[in-house]
Amino acid sequence: MPRKTPLLSIACLVLAALLAGPGTRAQDVNADLQMAGQAAPMRKVIDAFIERAVAGDVAGTRALLSAALVQRIGEDTAGKALQGQIFPFFSGDGSPGSSTTITRTTDAAGQQGFAFYLWWVAPGAQPKPFTVYTVSEGGRPVVANIVPDKLVEGWHR
Repeated sequence: MPRKTPLLSIACLVLAALLAGPGTRAQDVNADLQMAGQAAPMRKVIDAFIERAVAGDVAGTRALLSAALVQRIGEDTAGKALQGQIFPFFSGDGSPGSSTTITRTTDAAGQQGFAFYLWWVAPGAQPKPFTVYTVSEGGRPVVANIVPDKLVEGWHR
């Protein structure tokens, strides 16, 4: 029996193809939509990580980091990076902006996941770029790396 495609999915594909312009193949648009769906659980871990970083929750933020990352850089270095770079970056009143670019990535341990190119937006301040790399570790989405305040041309839009 053929699989039924929900009307909303068809509408999204058509809209994405129209917005993409001439020369974009439908299979490229479909691959982009599929990637966005696969990346959704990773975005949830990013949001949880940011929420805990804003709160200054060392243990909660640390718990969302990749075990492979912490093993590679060391527990002490991970703690210093959170305290010295990550928490200050997310301090104050702000939130992730609406512009996000997502691409596939692989971490140093060979785990596959997604890179999210985001902006931190605070009232009265210039938006600041940051990148979060996520992977699935033992079936659990985790933050594999986070690079605050570094613009990546072509990815931060």
